[in-house]
Amino acid sequence: PAEAVAATAAALGPVGVLVCSAGAIRLAAIHETEERHWERQVRVNLTVPFLLAREVLPGMRERRHGWIVNIGSGVGSEVVPGSGGYGVSKHAVERLTELVHEENRDLGVRAVTVAPGWVATRLAARPADLGVPEDEVLDAEDIADTVAWLLDRPARMSVGPLVRVEPTASRAAAGDAMTRHLTRSRAGDAGPIAKESR
Repeated sequence: PAEAVAATAAALGPVGVLVCSAGAIRLAAIHETEERHWERQVRVNLTVPFLLAREVLPGMRERRHGWIVNIGSGVGSEVVPGSGGYGVSKHAVERLTELVHEENRDLGVRAVTVAPGWVATRLAARPADLGVPEDEVLDAEDIADTVAWLLDRPARMSVGPLVRVEPTASRAAAGDAMTRHLTRSRAGDAGPIAKESR
């Protein structure tokens, strides 16, 4: 992360906004979770945002301005059996964000977790597989628009530290959708979500 931040600053100038949107997911009950999958999810979903924040915060504090946006998950705020290391790490990144915000807000640095519900990405189950119309789930542009709105807030305004962005339809809510997907997977009707990056 240090090299990446330094290269970005050299090419584009000081980092004023950090958006951590990478993610790893491997759904399984805790007793079925392999250590390597647990460690991968915790590193990508929690440790990398910590390392990047640590690199950019000194400059933001010195300039008395900056934004750190971590992309969490609706599952991070709910207890969804079977969400395993994904749910735990997304919950933990919410607390990381809260700490960053409270430690730096008086120096003009704001931090927020944007926690989406079901977003149509290659990491997510296909809506049609769970009987949900495609137009009821969010897309990546919805989340990007939310982040852009946050970054456009005046310096006197703090939003968060958690912003939930859910589909309007309850059947497309993150926790409900994940529970249905896991139920279908156990019954052999759907393959498990087992992607390694976003």
